[in-house]
Amino acid sequence: MDFKNLANYKTVLILLSVVVLNMAVFVLLGQLNDFVHSDLYNYGLVFSYDWAEEVWHYNLLFWPFLIGATVLAVCAIIPHYLHSKGVSGFSKLFGFLVPALALVYQGLSIFYLSRMDFAVRTLLYNYGIPSSFDWSVTYDPIVTATYVLMVISLVALIIPAVRSLEIIKIEVE
Repeated sequence: MDFKNLANYKTVLILLSVVVLNMAVFVLLGQLNDFVHSDLYNYGLVFSYDWAEEVWHYNLLFWPFLIGATVLAVCAIIPHYLHSKGVSGFSKLFGFLVPALALVYQGLSIFYLSRMDFAVRTLLYNYGIPSSFDWSVTYDPIVTATYVLMVISLVALIIPAVRSLEIIKIEVE
């Protein structure tokens, strides 16, 4: 087997890992939303459209970008797989553009997650939720794991984009 083709297969595996990581983020975000919109009421949160609309707004902006990043990572597999069969203008151009666009979407989803997290951490104190260890012991691990997985995906998306331009050579010895 040619080492160059092996490197391209590894690039496909990297893209698949981004998809898997983002799927884990989907699950974590479901838990995060359940916690904010149900469990926090047990800690004294009082519902108000003032805080809910802001959290919903950022949540609605977050999901399309995360879904878009995941779909683009899946789509980026095609040119990288074709690149492993033989270099073409299509595989180079789309092998760069699709992961680069996924990178932008991933970055925007991280941004909107941070805005939603900021709203939860600041706005809810005005609506009955105390600043306490009790609720943050559940919230913080979920949101931290979500950030970590999303940042790993963001960094991983750099590899296929750069790889297709052959700015750097990945050599397997």
